[in-house]
Amino acid sequence: MRRTQIYLEPELAESLDRLARRRGTSRADLIRGAAWRLVEEQQVPDEDPIFGIIGLGRDEATDVSERHDEYLIEAEISGWSR
Repeated sequence: MRRTQIYLEPELAESLDRLARRRGTSRADLIRGAAWRLVEEQQVPDEDPIFGIIGLGRDEATDVSERHDEYLIEAEISGWSR
């Protein structure tokens, strides 16, 4: 981990400390968790690896929205060769 210093308003610091005590964790852990949630929420779709599967299906398939799980399993079994 990399050390980072931030300034918090006293009320925010106290609120985080109370929450951390209730959860049995540290203020730093709460802040790290909140930072990860923010990054995940703000992630640009192109950065999400799941979007790499878009377009891998067969062109003639018209029922992908209904049978997506089956197509993904089939593609995984065949090694994405289609």
